[in-house]
Amino acid sequence: MQGVVFALMSGLFIALQGIFNARLATGVGPWLSVLIVHFVGLMGCLVIYSFVRDRKIGGFRQLPWIYASGGLIGVLVVVTELTAIQKLGMTWAMCLLLVAQILCAFVIDLKGWFGVLKKQGNRGQWVGVGLMLAGVAIFSLA
Repeated sequence: MQGVVFALMSGLFIALQGIFNARLATGVGPWLSVLIVHFVGLMGCLVIYSFVRDRKIGGFRQLPWIYASGGLIGVLVVVTELTAIQKLGMTWAMCLLLVAQILCAFVIDLKGWFGVLKKQGNRGQWVGVGLMLAGVAIFSLA
């Protein structure tokens, strides 16, 4: 249940972050916007980490370096999301973002990439993907 609550909260935060980032980028440009967003995020994380030290920093050395590139991916997420919102509008951009996210996650699960437990796709999941794509098509025609 806790995972469901956090997933729903994350969806809410992604939508809010997207619109805030797009508005910020309108005023200062996309790359300065990304810099500001990540700097503010860094400051927030440092404050939280100063109170909640949930892991030792030495654990970083035990992981493959590729996982540290998540920050760079975060930069790409922010700039592509804010650009999509500016060009397409909030709802259409979020619709496509979620479709891309679900399809990518589905492929990662099927292939077992990045240390994720490999899962077999079942008929219901494939039907769900088809319905999702049909929903996007209906949404775009409405």
